Amino acid sequence: MMELHVCKQTTGDLIRKFALGDVDELLIGRDSDCDIRIRSRSISREHCIIEQDESGAMLLRDSDSTGGTFVEGKKVDAVRIEDGLEVVIGPAVLKFYDEEI
Repeated sequence: MMELHVCKQTTGDLIRKFALGDVDELLIGRDSDCDIRIRSRSISREHCIIEQDESGAMLLRDSDSTGGTFVEGKKVDAVRIEDGLEVVIGPAVLKFYDEEI
């Protein structure tokens, strides 16, 4: 099962951990209605979304955020979620781990 670790970008300290399981959709942002809420002014209210594509693969898509979503220093619109993926949004790093590997 895939896990998401939300960490501080500056220190790498773990803030929260989430088991993704068989999610259809998870909204990440600073709004109180988000499934995963990160309280920071540099994160959009609805910053990005985790969803499954038609093949069942999990994707992370930017939701037209103001600050952007970054993988390896490059701004991305969408990225396939795999073990070891690290995505930067504002002051947070989203780290994905496949616990079955």
